[in-house]
Amino acid sequence: MPKTGIHWFRHGLRIHDNPALVACQDEVERFIPIFIFDGKTAGTDVCGYLRFRFLLQSLQDLENQFASNGINFMCFHGEPHEILEKLIKEWEVRVISFEKDSESTWHKRDILVKEMCSKNNVQVIELVSHTLYDPEEIFSINSNSPPNTCEELRKSCYKIGNPEQPIPRPDLKFLSAHLLSTNDLYIPEIHKVPNVEYFGLKPECKEQEFCLFPGGETKALELCHSRIQYEKESFKSGKINPNLSKPVLFTKEISLSPYLRFGCLSIRKLYWDLKKAYVKNFTGPRNLYCPAEQLFWREYFYQLSYKNENFAQVDGNHMCFKIPWDYYGKQDLFLKWEQGQTGFPWIDACMRQLVQEGWIHHVCRNSVALFLTRGVLFLSWERGMKTFFKYQIDADWSVCSGNWNWIATGDPEEILNSANTFCPVKYGKKIDPQGNYIKKYVTELKDFPLEYLNEPWKAPLDIQEKSNCIIGKDYPEPIVDYEEAFKENIAKLQQFFHSEKKEIFETFLNDKNALKPANSQEYRAYTFAKFLESEKSSKQSSKLSARDNSSVPDLEQFL
Repeated sequence: MPKTGIHWFRHGLRIHDNPALVACQDEVERFIPIFIFDGKTAGTDVCGYLRFRFLLQSLQDLENQFASNGINFMCFHGEPHEILEKLIKEWEVRVISFEKDSESTWHKRDILVKEMCSKNNVQVIELVSHTLYDPEEIFSINSNSPPNTCEELRKSCYKIGNPEQPIPRPDLKFLSAHLLSTNDLYIPEIHKVPNVEYFGLKPECKEQEFCLFPGGETKALELCHSRIQYEKESFKSGKINPNLSKPVLFTKEISLSPYLRFGCLSIRKLYWDLKKAYVKNFTGPRNLYCPAEQLFWREYFYQLSYKNENFAQVDGNHMCFKIPWDYYGKQDLFLKWEQGQTGFPWIDACMRQLVQEGWIHHVCRNSVALFLTRGVLFLSWERGMKTFFKYQIDADWSVCSGNWNWIATGDPEEILNSANTFCPVKYGKKIDPQGNYIKKYVTELKDFPLEYLNEPWKAPLDIQEKSNCIIGKDYPEPIVDYEEAFKENIAKLQQFFHSEKKEIFETFLNDKNALKPANSQEYRAYTFAKFLESEKSSKQSSKLSARDNSSVPDLEQFL
């Protein structure tokens, strides 16, 4: 029998820069790429229509690329270790390869597979390419612990050196000509990538029928090329991070986050493409950190979650505060938040875009997260995270849960500062000054004058009538008094940190494994607090050193 190898796709839904796939092809005479629907992999147990459709489109893109080069891509359904053991016996498989999953939530699955392979004397090839660095190497530098701030992660990475360069894309046509055919094993009715209807999923609204983010490696590479051109133009004018100073709320052509989440685009390719574009084109004063290193924020959350299987929850998670959030109550308020019916147009626009399109800018994510948690409703960040898991195409276990935890409780000194009031009205006015974003997604207010757009409940009745929107009838009144809610929340947090549990703060500061910012500037930058600062404060903030500016975590510029 020919030496047969299987490459098992999970994350890493691409052919370019896929070292495990290439290593498997080099070892065998007959090569079979597969995907296993186990009800969990790629978040299929928690995601909704949009994210599931993106996954299937990504698999169909792989199927088409392989098929056009004479290679059969096959899908299976069931528990991975059981499916793979069956294939080992039926096809006499001698090699199984897969990309290393850095998230601890998948480790039990992979341990079962590796133990089964060992029992059957099958070689396992598991290589890192979903993150810039191997978590094991980062942990070894930090005494078997994750770096507790993003700045510490950077220092660890600098000790290791640059991330590895992406490997060349394999020539599938050449491989197909030199590998044995699998046509005798392929049954289209069984192995073809199913459509979304197969899983019983339907659009929740008519807007979801339109696909803003077509899944797959082919589209990912096309968008990556466009994004690099966009960055080059910015570099040539001496600017870095254009999407940080002026968030682009509508443009989808520059957001690569869904493609990075599913591994349709190699993180190493993006890193090196950005770095090369910066070195070649940037005309301003050179910085210690190039823009590509903003990707360290993605890396940071992956490293933190690597050995913490409770990272996406409060219970058992040593990286978050056990703040007495409301975990189960206020269900009516939670549903209004989720459905974009809070009566605060900026918040509602953000949530409606998320549900309809599966993506919102990082500044929008921060806004709705602050509103749900410490800013207004004081509900647990776990509840909001689950909503994001359902609707957000780019939501993954590490980054999404890390973001929610960080926004809700990342810096006690900062969140206890009563001067830093979260104001959903001011956020909207600052970030969407012309009201175009609100009018696009909160269509009830499309005829409202700009003066009242962010506070429609203050509009006189005659203006409401003239605008074809009566507040309380056509659009809801505010579900809470946000100023009073914020005061109550600050009081609860102060009691938690300073009265009942004085030891918590000191423990947090001294805990190497605690999730926290390097300093308050870092946290304020991450939460886009600058949009709420006074003009005087903004001028002071603009005087940050070049190194501090380089640390500003603009996730959505690159993610």
